[in-house]
Amino acid sequence: MNSLWQFIEPSLTKFSSSPAWVIRGTEKRVITYHEIHQAALAQARILGKSGIQPGDTVGITAPNGPEFCVAALAAWKIGAIIAPIHQNYTEQEIASQIDAIQPKIVMVHDARIKFDHCLQIDLDSSPGAADGESTATIDVGDDAVAIRLYTSGSTGIPKIVRLSHNNIISNVLAALHIRKFDESDRFISLLPLSHAMGLTATFVLPMYAGSCCVTPRVIAAREIIDTLNEESISVLIAVPRLFRNIMNGLESKFSEGSALLRGFIWLIRNVPLSIRTVINAPIRRKLGGKVNCWVSGGSHLDGAVTRYFHQLGLPLRQGYGLTETSPIAALQGEFDPIVESVGKPIRDCEARVLNPDSTGSGEILLKGPNVMLGYENREQNELAFDGEWFRTGDAGHIDDAGNITLTGRIKRLIVTEAGKNIYPEELETMLERDPVVKEAGLFELNMKPAAVISTDADNPAEGVRQAIRRFNAATSSHNRITRFAAVEELPRTPLGKIAFRKLPEIFTEHEIK
Repeated sequence: MNSLWQFIEPSLTKFSSSPAWVIRGTEKRVITYHEIHQAALAQARILGKSGIQPGDTVGITAPNGPEFCVAALAAWKIGAIIAPIHQNYTEQEIASQIDAIQPKIVMVHDARIKFDHCLQIDLDSSPGAADGESTATIDVGDDAVAIRLYTSGSTGIPKIVRLSHNNIISNVLAALHIRKFDESDRFISLLPLSHAMGLTATFVLPMYAGSCCVTPRVIAAREIIDTLNEESISVLIAVPRLFRNIMNGLESKFSEGSALLRGFIWLIRNVPLSIRTVINAPIRRKLGGKVNCWVSGGSHLDGAVTRYFHQLGLPLRQGYGLTETSPIAALQGEFDPIVESVGKPIRDCEARVLNPDSTGSGEILLKGPNVMLGYENREQNELAFDGEWFRTGDAGHIDDAGNITLTGRIKRLIVTEAGKNIYPEELETMLERDPVVKEAGLFELNMKPAAVISTDADNPAEGVRQAIRRFNAATSSHNRITRFAAVEELPRTPLGKIAFRKLPEIFTEHEIK
């Protein structure tokens, strides 16, 4: 298996009549594997006619759906490299990204891009329609660059991650080693395909397995629940915030329900797991009926959220990885009892701790076929690797069974004047357990933690003030928060993570005195 095109094309033929994508728009669209195959061949031919050569960079900007897949497959067929461009960036951010990646052409769908050489992605054209010519598949080798992913660096200097065909393929095969996926599975597409997690886990993986992906009308809680229910979704891969929202929604219904309902929930929580996953059928029906694989990724998932779903017999597990690891590096087992860990490394991936302290904690290092070829900037590579090992920038420890537990980002570590270490991620998790707090984001201010809290409280200032008092009463003195702000929503990255670099500015505007 040499390239992603060669990896996926057999599935395009094998599952030709099966639905590959369902788009929940004003009118529902169903796109088959055959349609994607034919459109990819046609787009590959057009790219070739446009002068795209093996090794050239093809920018792609499109919403989650078949158009993005067709563009990527077409580029890979002729040996080109794709550079996803997130369409929800501002004009200035898109211009900066294009300037950094220097694509030879940008394939566009449902977006306006200021670039001299754009190609509209067309699902309706057929291969060789004009003169019957076919486009040869270029064998570039599995170690060739397949994807150039632009990511903003912590210093403000952008990083371009180079992922090979083998990086992505090894990641997909490792996922399939943990759990089998097939044509009966239906994925909901929530994570942007312009980011590593969305691209690998909700495009390459399901398409290789013959599964169907479903794009909801909007990324909103009600529509997501409706999609799970109406489309019989079996695989849900999302950021922690969604699972916390689902938990809060369920708990609200349970607490407001009848005594009979509350008794039923008590029973589910107090029977063995083998029985729990059978008698919880009414709950699973509300969530689509086929709750087979739920995975949280992108940032830390509170173990209390995982435990909540396990008590209901719902198989939520936490994964861990980075863009630089294609992206999956570790994954919990199904109903893993060690809910605070991110599980063990995936197949062929190794993990170790660099310079562990007396507790065994230090920087997590990773090595394996999923680790990127490297950044394009040589100086960034020198800082990112310790020999063959990739330095993740995440602090944590590894137990004797190989489970990785993360304590936070090394660069987010706050050291007080007294030399005490404060891990913002741990404090954010504690704060988010308060019913007033939707989300919490911490940053360093004068060597102390400051917080920006999102809340739906009727009186946000007073609600957050009381939540902070409860938090301070329950934590060590060096962890206590004395300066805080209240907002409706925290700033987010396109992947849905909290945009921590924007917190100081928002704090200044909304601080509660």
